[in-house]
Amino acid sequence: MQLKILATLAFGALSFISQAQSRQTLVTIGNTSVGADEFIANYRKNNQNLQDPADKKTPGEYLDLFINFKLKVLEAEKEGYDTLKSFRDELSGYRKELSQPYLTSISFDEKLLDNAYYRTTHERRASHILIRVSPDASASDTLAAWDKIMNIRTQFLNGKNFNELAVQYSEDPSAQTNRGDLGYFAAFQMVFPFEDAAYKTPIGQVSQPVRTRFGYHLIYVQDERPASGEMKVAHIMKMVPKNADLKFRQQQKAQIDSIYQLAKRGDDFAELAKNLSEDKRSAINGGEMPWFTRTTMVPEFSAAAFNLPNNGDISEVIETPYGYHIIKRLQYKPVPKFEEIRDLLITKIKSNPDISKHSQDNFVEKLKNDYQLQINQDVFQQFLKNAMTSDKKGTLNAISENLKAETLATFSNKKLTCGQFVEYLETQKLPTNPGLSEELLNDRLKEFIKLQILAFEDSQLEQKYPDFANMMREYHDGILLFNISNDKIWNVAGKDTAGLQRYFNNKSTKKYYWQERFKGMVIQVADQATRDKVDEILAAGDVSAQELSDLINTNGQHAIDAKEGSFEKGDDPVVDYFVWNGPKPSGLDETLNFVRGNKIGPEMKSLTEAWGLYSADYQDYLEKEWVKSLRKNWKIKVNKKALKTIPSI
Repeated sequence: MQLKILATLAFGALSFISQAQSRQTLVTIGNTSVGADEFIANYRKNNQNLQDPADKKTPGEYLDLFINFKLKVLEAEKEGYDTLKSFRDELSGYRKELSQPYLTSISFDEKLLDNAYYRTTHERRASHILIRVSPDASASDTLAAWDKIMNIRTQFLNGKNFNELAVQYSEDPSAQTNRGDLGYFAAFQMVFPFEDAAYKTPIGQVSQPVRTRFGYHLIYVQDERPASGEMKVAHIMKMVPKNADLKFRQQQKAQIDSIYQLAKRGDDFAELAKNLSEDKRSAINGGEMPWFTRTTMVPEFSAAAFNLPNNGDISEVIETPYGYHIIKRLQYKPVPKFEEIRDLLITKIKSNPDISKHSQDNFVEKLKNDYQLQINQDVFQQFLKNAMTSDKKGTLNAISENLKAETLATFSNKKLTCGQFVEYLETQKLPTNPGLSEELLNDRLKEFIKLQILAFEDSQLEQKYPDFANMMREYHDGILLFNISNDKIWNVAGKDTAGLQRYFNNKSTKKYYWQERFKGMVIQVADQATRDKVDEILAAGDVSAQELSDLINTNGQHAIDAKEGSFEKGDDPVVDYFVWNGPKPSGLDETLNFVRGNKIGPEMKSLTEAWGLYSADYQDYLEKEWVKSLRKNWKIKVNKKALKTIPSI
């Protein structure tokens, strides 16, 4: 929300003007020159898609608004608002958020989006073999796992059956029962490196080893089929545990068969489910289950459900690993078109840490090439030798000052020294037993270079991307405008009650009036006896609604509801009926519901009654006076020749 507010305050423009736009100065305020391109960006944005075409302005008309905006920003800078820590922190936070799309591979993300849609609409069936190795495993353990998985792959290529190899070697416990067969799956149902490899491997072939957080996988791709959309069903279930004996199975089968006959003859399926299904979570809803696809339900169940051709059709009894079921088709949704789920796919991609890391890693590799990264291997080998002979306790005491000064890597004419790498390492938690290793330092160097390259790329965004520079300028100006306006106008109008009173007193004409009103009480009583008592009290003299309630509602009883105030037409349906002959409210009893009071004619609202309205007017007054002062104190020069070249929208 605040981002939107700031964008609006800064005249809203997310400008995508090209560098080719005119860079000539349009207006000079004090010593600050404002380019025509900045004005054009704001003008176009704020004069497009207006609800009322009459609000559209010419460049000359809009220029006054633009100058007022720039005056306020420059005044904020003059008064030091841009030097405050709160400002710097806020702008830094926005920059971090806005820079994220520029610090990853945009084209790769678009490719991911296309891939995600394809993988949502096409399901793959694959088997796998897992050799476990933890993400932080030592080099020797990683190599051992690699050698083992490659040996298994060689056996498959030499003719061994993949599923038999899975039973023999896979360290996935489920392989002993499913023989490595994972069935069909679609996008976002597997960890991303696994999914990516499964869809990139041709059908009938085995992948190269794939590393995930679980270890190394071999993936044998068996089949691909179009996705079938989504299904919503109700079911009736009789549970059968895995270790159930034959007699129990037969009993459960006999019961489900009897229920099937009842459903087949037309008995209410939802009632049968509520009373007889052993899936209690769905039974309370008449057996109704959440939407599912073929790949998110056990195969036996999904196959039976998707084979039902029409809504309302009921399956025969089917068996799954969990028991016996009867399925009723309720609704079906076909595979959505790309535009229908584009936003959902984007959300899933962005929220998947495996995909985000994969995307950024690709982006960093591209930057390494673009910036011609070079690592001085001789210096790094010397660094390794010194670091690992330090004291075997994860410290870097043996790194000399001379070595720290050596250049370890270069990119884009930027040098990274061994000393900088040491400073980075000292921020990391280094192992103390057995100490530093070549493998660890290699990994840390990769991460150090990645961070340095991303930081450098971040520092170049304004120069590389004009649209990003425009956004940052607009948020910079927007925050300043918000803060100084808060101090000069909004807070003043809210706190300066004396100033507001003077403003109200000096108004030659008052703007805010009450329409004709009813002033009095709206009363509802419980019975005729209470009504008689109320009439008697009101006839005796003036009382307030609270006093009337206190006199009637004694000894804990609640025989009357009374409210009082001033009501315009439309404020209360009971008042409308009795005072202005409006429509009679449904269920209104004229004996038990009534009003007491008088109509009063139109009259001006007092300052208290219209505080918010007059306060808003006072803000407008303060702003106009402030702008007059700014225009008086700042020298303004407009390049009228340049202004004439800007076409109206």
